[in-house]
Amino acid sequence: MDLMNAWKVTTVYEVPDDHFVVIHPLDDRREEKVDISSVGLMPMTTSVRLSLIALRAYLILMMVLVLYHIVDLAGAFGK
Repeated sequence: MDLMNAWKVTTVYEVPDDHFVVIHPLDDRREEKVDISSVGLMPMTTSVRLSLIALRAYLILMMVLVLYHIVDLAGAFGK
């Protein structure tokens, strides 16, 4: 059996109910992308806004702690 014939693209017209057809994303039709310049601001509730602010504060705190640890390992604070 020739390997290239096994990889040949086939077209499926009828699929039995107990089968699934898997289409690779590279073989699928291209979809139209959304133009983000025409999209407005996303509405957020107060709880979502507070959660994002808390997440931002947490990430900033973790970056400060990592920076402190690096400076401490470098010996900048003395023994």
